[in-house]
Amino acid sequence: MKRASGPDRPPGPRGHWLFGNSEDYDRDRSGFLERCHREFGDVFSFDARTVVVSSPDQVHALLTRTNEDFLAENSPLAGPVDTERMADDAKLWTTTRRAGWQGLHRRVAQAHAERLHEIFLDTVGDGELDVLATMTDFFGRATADFCLGPDAAGVPEALAENVAAIDPLSRNSLQFPAWWPSRKVRRFTASRERLLALMTDLVRRRRSAGESPVQDLLGVLLAPRDQELSDLQIERFLRGIMLAALGVPATALAWIVYELGERPDVLARLEAEAATADGTVPEMGALPYTEAFVKEVLRLWPPTWLIGRTVRRDTELDGWRLRTGDQVMFSMYRLHRDPRWWSEPDRLVPERWLDPHSTPVRHTYLPFGAGPRVCVGTQLGMMQLTLATFWLVGGMEITRSEGAAVTPDFGGLLLPRNLSVRLRRKSSLRI
Repeated sequence: MKRASGPDRPPGPRGHWLFGNSEDYDRDRSGFLERCHREFGDVFSFDARTVVVSSPDQVHALLTRTNEDFLAENSPLAGPVDTERMADDAKLWTTTRRAGWQGLHRRVAQAHAERLHEIFLDTVGDGELDVLATMTDFFGRATADFCLGPDAAGVPEALAENVAAIDPLSRNSLQFPAWWPSRKVRRFTASRERLLALMTDLVRRRRSAGESPVQDLLGVLLAPRDQELSDLQIERFLRGIMLAALGVPATALAWIVYELGERPDVLARLEAEAATADGTVPEMGALPYTEAFVKEVLRLWPPTWLIGRTVRRDTELDGWRLRTGDQVMFSMYRLHRDPRWWSEPDRLVPERWLDPHSTPVRHTYLPFGAGPRVCVGTQLGMMQLTLATFWLVGGMEITRSEGAAVTPDFGGLLLPRNLSVRLRRKSSLRI
């Protein structure tokens, strides 16, 4: 690779005079980042305004300084970098999240777990399955149930459409503005507006109905408090939570199904643990090997494989100068498989999470992020994935379908392409 750098910029590949490194990157995203890391080290310039970091300390600094020196921007569309608007969004997120944390308390989560089992039985049945589509359907219903409870009619479909519209835009490292005359852009903006319109109607109807028993996250956000949240705050917070809570766990569960088919030895141990569990919704902590397996799948196949931040104001990171509006990125996938921090980094080893003397190096395992923008649903996501794995291995026989090889697809999420299985309910069904 040809090098490109400046006096205050990290070195990096020079790329095309007009399109930079976009073409090489989009051809093999993870491979490109790995090659650059080998050649340039833990920090390199992707282009004139984008820096990629790789060391645990750099990643930790980036995430913990979010909302101060760095800001999260999740739109797939291009536009002027408005750091003040992004800072206002960060304040809104922090205020709303503080209220939302209590929505994950034990009583609400346990009630959701019982309903989650019903959703699983209704969604995952016998026959040939497109795994990713099935798990997206399952988590679309599950997410709407946890956030909105019985008011969720129409939301799972609108949510799935919005996620599906984001995917093709995330596959091109060149972002398009909202006015761009493209079917993909029009589909995304239309699906976003439809989802927001549903959210607006739901929040207003629930607020006008008055107080009711808190059974879902919307009820928590509407509950009386010293600083009441506006409808707009609640709508935007719920949309962000639901988008994350659909795509990430659905993709993770698809990779879980993949690994169940790849490792019969692991499957046998999971089945043995499931056979000894009490009830259909065991308490968290009652399935230690299942939880370890889920953690290990999230290490190998982190759905959010690439994370970026926008520089809020001129600053430095690890000695390198960054300008307002620059982008800083890191790959969770590469961090989770770095042989400097992990033994057998490319192999599924659930046992590593059961050994109290084998804890990960700090800041090298971040499936749900870290810092002020850490995923608000971390505990909920682990509960959902652990229970879904328990129900799969305890109640279903899984057979990989014949066809094309499963390949990792590094788009907006890390997806298992071509994954299809046949499920059959066990005659000794316990769930």
